[in-house]
Amino acid sequence: MKKRDLKQVDDSLLESEGTDSVNEESSAGAFIQKNSKIIIAVSAVVILLIVIGFYLRNKSINDSQRASVLLTRVMEYYESADYEKALNGDPERTYLGEQVKGLKYIADEFSGTDQGKIAALYAGNALFNIDKAKESQKYFELASKSSAEMIKMGGIAGIASIYENEGKYKEAAKEYVEASQISSVDNIKVRYLYFAGLCFEKSNDNKHAEQYFREVIKLNEFGEFSSLAKSGLIRIGTIIE
Repeated sequence: MKKRDLKQVDDSLLESEGTDSVNEESSAGAFIQKNSKIIIAVSAVVILLIVIGFYLRNKSINDSQRASVLLTRVMEYYESADYEKALNGDPERTYLGEQVKGLKYIADEFSGTDQGKIAALYAGNALFNIDKAKESQKYFELASKSSAEMIKMGGIAGIASIYENEGKYKEAAKEYVEASQISSVDNIKVRYLYFAGLCFEKSNDNKHAEQYFREVIKLNEFGEFSSLAKSGLIRIGTIIE
């Protein structure tokens, strides 16, 4: 092929590439123009999600702080066993012009925060103490969803107490076992293991009763619950090794 022919081929290729580039730019422009509403809408959604996420994070912080303040104000009623005011608040007492809110209000209003779940645990316990076990279950269940180990464990143990109170001993035992598995503190763990063994004993399931009584003794041989567990083994007619 002659040099001139080669140049013509080169020129043709360059011309073709230039045309393709223009066509691509034209196509991209046409796509954007045609779909501009969709692109704008998608961008708006992304921005909105970012804004909502930021708002929810700030709201969570604000809610936590607010719940913490309200919880501090009402705790003296709980600690003095004035459960009615602890649960429902004290309209006759105010802080900065605001009436004292009760544990039920704090737990319901701020259920998405750890402070709200702490309030729920206290509310559940207060209700249980005034013989409103059925009503307390709602709050123990809320507390059991906490990310904090102690609150979650307390909520599960509360549910176990309700089952035990209703004579549902096997259900209670299973909840006590779950509560024991959460705790990393032996003194608390053995308490719930003993309660589990006791509930299995009450349900005439001596096999599982023995299992958990022995586990208590193994974990805390000379502790209070070890003595109680040994008594349990004697009651179900098992030899203490």
